[in-house]
Amino acid sequence: MSASKQSNSIEDGEAPLESIVDDAIARSENGRVSLRAVLSAWDDRSYGPLFIVLGFVGGTPLAVIPGAAAVVGVVIAILALQMALGLNHPWLPEAALKQSVSEDKLREMRRKLDKPLRFIDHLITQRWTWAAGEAMRRAAAIFVTALGVVMIPFDAVPFAVAAPAWTIVLFGVAITARDGLVMTLALAGCLAVGFLAVRAF
Repeated sequence: MSASKQSNSIEDGEAPLESIVDDAIARSENGRVSLRAVLSAWDDRSYGPLFIVLGFVGGTPLAVIPGAAAVVGVVIAILALQMALGLNHPWLPEAALKQSVSEDKLREMRRKLDKPLRFIDHLITQRWTWAAGEAMRRAAAIFVTALGVVMIPFDAVPFAVAAPAWTIVLFGVAITARDGLVMTLALAGCLAVGFLAVRAF
């Protein structure tokens, strides 16, 4: 495991997005960081970073390939359903858990993303705990499941998939940071996506 000591931990509620990367780096073994190790480090917040990453992939040109956003939506829905059912960690195939990235690459990514992560972390914090408690997080998982399903038909409409995808990112941030304000914004985004779905289909 890396000997470097990070100033913040994801449990502190301080700099949550920076901390998820720092905690991952701290789980390095033999110069590599496995998905199994980082999910263990993130504990019951592990769904949040997954929603952030997958939502980002689904809502950007990274998913420009026809059908790609729909596949991402299915994966998100499966993960969110597990959270809604009360699983502390998402179940993933053994082959996925064994996937790893080099510590050097992770550190390089951390360096390149330092400024945007710092900027976002200044905007989010652990607040409005009534809107980010366990019951609300369980409800959020249900909404994320629905949004993942909505991404499937939205994939056929140019740029439409960005709406549910970025709403999922908001839910991911809220779950990771325990930020009730962001959770409220995500719920509002969910209502907007529902309105778009009714109008579009």
